[in-house]
Amino acid sequence: MPRRRLASRILLISPIDRLMLFKIEYKTGALAGMSYWATPGGQLRRDESFEAAAARELKEETGVEVQSVGPCIAHREFPWQMPNGEDVLAIEHYYVVRADTEQCSSAAWSGQERGAIAEVRWWSEAELAECDQEVYPPGLMSLFVEALVMGV
Repeated sequence: MPRRRLASRILLISPIDRLMLFKIEYKTGALAGMSYWATPGGQLRRDESFEAAAARELKEETGVEVQSVGPCIAHREFPWQMPNGEDVLAIEHYYVVRADTEQCSSAAWSGQERGAIAEVRWWSEAELAECDQEVYPPGLMSLFVEALVMGV
């Protein structure tokens, strides 16, 4: 049985209803050559809740600081291979956060993030619907539309 990797992911939505995604490109390691778009987020620290991890990761990866991320809108479990080649069972909770601006900061990115994040982009619903590149998670478009309809 692979190790369980608990993570929080954030749908960060701008004031003009655009979703921020990172373009992840692996240049080395087990995932070398892999490229996809994904939401901000990351692994829980020891004894950290999914909600606390979401707020921490949001601040570290975007500079956006929030007191609370609200309720979990989606949960996924799937096999995943880490950049070091380790196979894990990824368990992810998804949260929606409204940003005040489309300005983000990479100042607190880790070395691993700096090496893997090739681009930061804000996507409209129409742009995401037309994207022909790999986007994670599968079904992100539905989550994005749900978040917009909810008016979070």
